[in-house]
Amino acid sequence: TALNGSLGAFSSATHAGAAPQMAELKLTGTAEGSATLDVEGQINPLADPLALDIKAKVADLDLPPLSPYAIKYAGHGIERGKLSMDVSYKIQPDGQLTATNKLVLNQLEFGAPVAGAPTSLPVQLATALLADSHGVINLDLPISGSINDPEFSIGPIIFKAIMNLIGKAITAPFTLLAHALGSIGSSGQDLSQVAFAPGSAQLSAKARTQLDGVAKALADRPNLKLTVAGSARLADEEEGAKRQRLYAMVAAEERHEAPAAAAPGSTATQPTDAADIASSTEYPALLKRLYRRDDIPGKPRNFIGLQRDVPVAEMEKLMMAHINIGQGAMRQLAEQRALAVKNYLASKGIPAARLFLGTVQTGAGTQSKGVTTTADNAGAGSESKSTAAWVPHAELSLGMN
Repeated sequence: TALNGSLGAFSSATHAGAAPQMAELKLTGTAEGSATLDVEGQINPLADPLALDIKAKVADLDLPPLSPYAIKYAGHGIERGKLSMDVSYKIQPDGQLTATNKLVLNQLEFGAPVAGAPTSLPVQLATALLADSHGVINLDLPISGSINDPEFSIGPIIFKAIMNLIGKAITAPFTLLAHALGSIGSSGQDLSQVAFAPGSAQLSAKARTQLDGVAKALADRPNLKLTVAGSARLADEEEGAKRQRLYAMVAAEERHEAPAAAAPGSTATQPTDAADIASSTEYPALLKRLYRRDDIPGKPRNFIGLQRDVPVAEMEKLMMAHINIGQGAMRQLAEQRALAVKNYLASKGIPAARLFLGTVQTGAGTQSKGVTTTADNAGAGSESKSTAAWVPHAELSLGMN
């Protein structure tokens, strides 16, 4: 390390209750060969505790010399990579340190696991999650602590914070991905689950926005692959599934009445999709036609035995009461949800070779509320929500190509 700079005057003498005299500090130089270092701020090394308020920048620090730290905290040495840092450190009069550390890791590559290391973390997967398409990882690591603590040391704390982040590659990979996504991940949105309306496999606007973020992350990280496992539960979704079946019947009635294949030049409108039929102005009339035609017991009748007109909600209730939904339909619904997610991501340019369908989850043998971590509903790279209320969803899990 070669440094040049200046340090102003300072003194160990202080007046009662007064802040220590601070010296202006300015340093420039090189570290570990090719890395550049710039430091400026104020310091009094004779103050008790140390008085410090500085900002520093390090550029292009080679990482392989830091392998001993990497082996200690991650179980892997560092094959190559460079680190650039933009940091700010301030020590309060009581010895409390507050620091911000903006780190940029470029072309980071870890070696094979080291035999006998204290731990071994999934560093390759973490690097694939965090690095963008140019091999760059951006990290923002605020730290704090007391310099009065004899165990307190900046370097190991920063390195341990990075390793803890890497450890999330197994326990919470989408949390790690959200960290890399920045603004997309800052909303607290759970990227690992795509929610659906009960009984439906239609992607909502919110789900499409969520998947846009996932698609961007996958496009920027070509070493990642994604598995989608659809989920559905009869105990939670029976009424919703019946309603969706009813909407599909009404949509089919519309298609039968006004086929899509109209003659050239025809002004006939396109049939409404089942997911949107309930909001169609034609819905009440189409529902009434189905209701009158179907042989449903218990229809309200007038004093001479003819069917009475009833409100839309009552027609829906009577018709849904005679729609049967079984476990087979739930399995099909779960498959449709997974396929909807996969097809949407493919439409955003993610290659089909990186998108996989996982085993469907129908909740057989589980409680109707609360997602539990069992072989039926938890996969590698997914994130367990053991206490959250269950909602219809497709589960996303990440792996490496």
